[in-house]
Amino acid sequence: MAKLILVSADDTRARQMLALAQQADIQRQPQLVCVDPAKALAMAGLIHPSDFLVLQADEFDANVLERLRQRFPEPGDVPCILVTPAPTADLLMRAMRMGVRSVLRWPLDPREFNEELARVAARTPAAVQTEARTFAFSSCKGGAGTTFVAASFAHAVATQRGKRVLLVDLVQQFGDAAFVVTDKTPPATLADICQQAGRLDLALLDACITHAHPNLDVIAGAGDPVKAGDIKAAHLELILDLARPAYDVLVFDVGQDINPSSIMVLDHSDTIYCVAQLSLPYLRAGRQLMEIFRSLGYPAERTQLVVNQFDKHAPVTCRTLEDALGARVAHTLPADARTAREAANQGVPVLALAPHSAVSRAFTQMVDTVFPQPATRGDGLLARLLGHRAAPASSPSPSSPPSPAQTQPAARQPLTLGKQA
Repeated sequence: MAKLILVSADDTRARQMLALAQQADIQRQPQLVCVDPAKALAMAGLIHPSDFLVLQADEFDANVLERLRQRFPEPGDVPCILVTPAPTADLLMRAMRMGVRSVLRWPLDPREFNEELARVAARTPAAVQTEARTFAFSSCKGGAGTTFVAASFAHAVATQRGKRVLLVDLVQQFGDAAFVVTDKTPPATLADICQQAGRLDLALLDACITHAHPNLDVIAGAGDPVKAGDIKAAHLELILDLARPAYDVLVFDVGQDINPSSIMVLDHSDTIYCVAQLSLPYLRAGRQLMEIFRSLGYPAERTQLVVNQFDKHAPVTCRTLEDALGARVAHTLPADARTAREAANQGVPVLALAPHSAVSRAFTQMVDTVFPQPATRGDGLLARLLGHRAAPASSPSPSSPPSPAQTQPAARQPLTLGKQA
């Protein structure tokens, strides 16, 4: 989630900064981190590029500035304020060269600090302000691999496009989507969150999710069919209202359940994927599911098919599946049972375990289709004819032409120092 992260090894100072930050309308969730700034910058998954930092310490050595540079490698405006009792000339020069937003003196002047935070709100990136794209993965029959497909797609988008993704497991019968992408024990489940709907806010939601990856968060499934009965459509709508402005992508594993709660999610989804396999039972059940979608008023372009465990020699073809269900096959995932089984046994995403496997390549192609890489101005005619594309954001290829943002340094903002300097 897009946060204002307040970092100080001194708990009292951190809470003083929090009290000042809560007086400013910055549309970000404040989060206290009471550790040394160098340790905070080294914590995996704590800080996202869209977050804004306020780092407080008695002094900032080269180690802190280097970790800050690693966190925000792009030149220009680094989303960070440094707070220290006596900023040295060397610190001011280093911070200015890095593009740090400002350096303030401790103790903070409330008016000056609020003015700096107001500048943060005024320059909030558009990606933080826009609502997330929402995808729902459903199935007409058990065993289709819906959870595997939904979780692997969410992980692929988070790692290959650098987008902040929230995966929500709606499967009421022993949902296990979280364990497809991480071996961490979830701090809470969807049922636990719904039980606290009366006091749910961004801070509580953030405490209940599983941080599977720096860009991927998971709300674990109920895991208990009895508790799952407490999940209501109003609860999910509240979660959607909180999550959509804070994430780039929302992925819901709906499974086979068609009930008021899942219908609410389907109503708010930009794309609904029906996961099926090339066999006769999926033709019969899939036709019924598509009829339900049409009765709910979902247009044809929103409902697409994903064929899992695709086999080109299967007696049922993709064309037959499309004709029977009245929807187009958008993506096919090859049968790679050994890789999928090994990933499930280790609690590791399939793209992390076997990035060059057939199923991993299929998920990469799926991400390329849904989130195509923008063409760079450096692409020549020969590159376009050969179909060369820019490499994913998470692992740029040395041979790929640099993007405009890489070739043109961002305009540096002037460094400001507190009036008490």
